[in-house]
Amino acid sequence: MKYLNRICVIGLGYVGLPTATTFASRGFNVIGVDVDVNKVEAVNSGRCYIKELGLDVLLRNVVSRGLLRATTDAVEAVKQSDAVIIAVPTPVKDNVADLSYLKDALEVVKKGLHRGMLVVIESTIPPRTTVNFAKPLLEESGLEVEEDFFLAHVPERIAPGKAIEELLNMPRVIGGVGPKSTEKALELYGRVNPNLYPTDATTAEFVKLIENTFRDLNIAYANLLALMAERLGIDVYEAIRLANTHRRVNIHLPGAGVGGPCLTKDPYMLASLFEEFWGTELIRLARKINEYMPKHTVDIVERALKDFGLSIKDARVAVLGAAYKGGVDDTRESPAKYVVQELRKRAARVTVYDPYTTESFGAERAFTLEDAVKDADVVLIVTDHPEFKEIDLNTVRELVRHSIIVDGRRVIEPHKAIKHGFRYYGIGYGRAYKL
Repeated sequence: MKYLNRICVIGLGYVGLPTATTFASRGFNVIGVDVDVNKVEAVNSGRCYIKELGLDVLLRNVVSRGLLRATTDAVEAVKQSDAVIIAVPTPVKDNVADLSYLKDALEVVKKGLHRGMLVVIESTIPPRTTVNFAKPLLEESGLEVEEDFFLAHVPERIAPGKAIEELLNMPRVIGGVGPKSTEKALELYGRVNPNLYPTDATTAEFVKLIENTFRDLNIAYANLLALMAERLGIDVYEAIRLANTHRRVNIHLPGAGVGGPCLTKDPYMLASLFEEFWGTELIRLARKINEYMPKHTVDIVERALKDFGLSIKDARVAVLGAAYKGGVDDTRESPAKYVVQELRKRAARVTVYDPYTTESFGAERAFTLEDAVKDADVVLIVTDHPEFKEIDLNTVRELVRHSIIVDGRRVIEPHKAIKHGFRYYGIGYGRAYKL
């Protein structure tokens, strides 16, 4: 087991950087690899470019101790390593997984592959990719898996904002292409996280997709209930809260849309396995519901403005939140992007404010909450940042032009907004009381 001391992590994004840093903090000598020179330079200077709790301090520590360095020379990094962890993007194009980044990474690994090496794919991939795609490609080197080198799939389980905590404590599924590969991967990850569950590579690939698809299905169900509740004139949050008092019920919460790099693509990756199988339409329908919610959010904005005798054209809309979830700076596939685009398509004047990121998706960016809401006709909350839960509604009320709040995440309790003189609208809130 001692030979597994030198690790190469390919891909220094939201998964790779925390992974490299965490392994280094456990005494491994880690080389991070990325094609982005700016990321490489940042790592080597101990500068963290991802807003992740505790990561900046940990990164500076391991870099200063010489346990982590970064390079763009992937082949040399692989040659110097005992184990390689691949954490590159696997986007979905036309509802099918794009494995081009993975293929590029595997080609690099093949050039530096040597006897005794463990290769781990953490990137989310369709079932059988490790066995039918990665294995034969790596064996073109002349080395044989399970005899000369080892290959496993260990799907990442990282929630932005909790990456370090989850790398250390979240149960991990360890799937080798054979028993020897599984054992080697268990040895490696066991030095970082004790909560490991061994299986085969194809099962591990399937597990990753079904757990994210389950969440997407659950959210879609909540969003469907929200749309129904609006027509019934009731509050879906109250209904879900009461339904969840049943011990065997756990309905998620609705919102302005589903974002992030996983839930927006993994269901499509799963459904594409069996295009001819009618049952997978359930997965696609859930995606359609969740993809509809940003547009529905803008429909609520337009309806709210009409209640005040206003047109959405040239209306000033303050969008609070650009990140796809609260407390992080990650804007990948954020519902806010599609909300802003739809608002601008309808000729609204949009200002975006987010305390975690400078992204505004082409709209005007505000540097403070006060600047964002000044003279706004509508305050639209898209991201559930903790800062937004502490908004001083009296101050906002004095700054806005019209007292309309559209809450896409139930950040503000309706009764509180109404008490402060606002007309409150929200996803699944069928009780839009008039002033």
